[in-house]
Amino acid sequence: MIHFREVRTAAVEMLRTRVGEGQPIERAVIIDDIFGKVRILAWLKPSSSPEFADDLRALMENELGVYWADLWVANGANDADNKVYEELWRASDERAPSVRIAERIRSRGFWMVPPSEPAWQVKEDHPPVIAFYSFKGGVGRTTALASFAIQRARTGETVVIVDLDLDAPGVGTLLHPGADTTPHLGVVDYLIESPLHPEMTLSDYYHLCLEYPTSPLGGSIAGAGQIFVFPAGTLDSEYLSILSRLDLEPRPDEPKHPLLRLLSDARTELRPDWILIDCRAGLSESSGFALSGLANLTVLLGTTSTQSWTGLRLVVERLGAERVSRGLPQVECLLVQTMTPENPQTADMAESDFRADAEDVFKEAYYAEDPDDEDDDKFWYVRDMESEDSPHQPSVLYYSQRLAFIRSIEDVADTLAEDPGFSELARRIASRFGKEPE
Repeated sequence: MIHFREVRTAAVEMLRTRVGEGQPIERAVIIDDIFGKVRILAWLKPSSSPEFADDLRALMENELGVYWADLWVANGANDADNKVYEELWRASDERAPSVRIAERIRSRGFWMVPPSEPAWQVKEDHPPVIAFYSFKGGVGRTTALASFAIQRARTGETVVIVDLDLDAPGVGTLLHPGADTTPHLGVVDYLIESPLHPEMTLSDYYHLCLEYPTSPLGGSIAGAGQIFVFPAGTLDSEYLSILSRLDLEPRPDEPKHPLLRLLSDARTELRPDWILIDCRAGLSESSGFALSGLANLTVLLGTTSTQSWTGLRLVVERLGAERVSRGLPQVECLLVQTMTPENPQTADMAESDFRADAEDVFKEAYYAEDPDDEDDDKFWYVRDMESEDSPHQPSVLYYSQRLAFIRSIEDVADTLAEDPGFSELARRIASRFGKEPE
């Protein structure tokens, strides 16, 4: 019995010998539909026999079994169909000479579409957008994000945090302003309402979490650092109902994706120095959006576990090799080893294993092969791996019992701001944008 994982490879191999010079097919697209079925769109040569199409159908049905749908022949199609066929050809990915594959998917669309460009290029009034991501949950991703936010706010800067962990919100709870003032709206509400409102009151969707220094009389201080948080939303009886209506795929009539609009609105109204995105762990749709190239820097957090590296490899390839294959520079990223044991001997072993895995994964899935031109700096190259500040060189965060049970961010703010591991990570992030902690 042939399995679904084998179907596309089998179809490509069967077409490979029937496409090209001296063969009956000029070019073909394998269409992998949302139901697991495969159909083929083929442009036949005038020299092909009248029976060829029927023979190809019979062959595919015999080889692909229940996964075979049908054969579409482009020859003789009307103008409208030809337009659709040509667009399908252009949008497909090449798997062999003159053989392409077009995938039709039900979900996880942002992981499957070609990489995008950043929300904007960093400049004086366009702050860096930084995505914090881990493939596995519970590794301290939100804590690392909060630490960076606190450190920058303490220098007098303004930080905006967006919680995209919509299925298991955390940052909005960790960085809350107090029980009496927590807003009942958040990112999910914004995403539902944004397409319907040409003008929105942005303050309905965020709250001020922390301010440095704090005025003894209350209120704001000129020049004070601030942390604004867009929580996912309030986990009440209505949250699941709202979340179930959320579709991150943009509507055809939307000039800008609601998430991009949220970032732009936050940039314009709050004028932050940084925008931080807390991504959902795993292969969620919202994380696919954030990791498609949207961020100016992606902070990848992982552990020495096989499960962590298996997932991170997919993401590293998305940020690196997949873009390089399309002629695009890699997404800038930083790697962080988390949950590292505090025991020095055990920590040395864990760090050594993590570095070895990082070198292997990034060399295969992120760095581009060295160019002939020594002055070429379009990509991160294998030769750049020797630099101590290259993407695969990890920052290290150690397991802390004090941070394992956080009830209030104010209780651990000093720890998050002063811990050497968090401080070094903050330095590396800031230095990517020409900033250093004061």
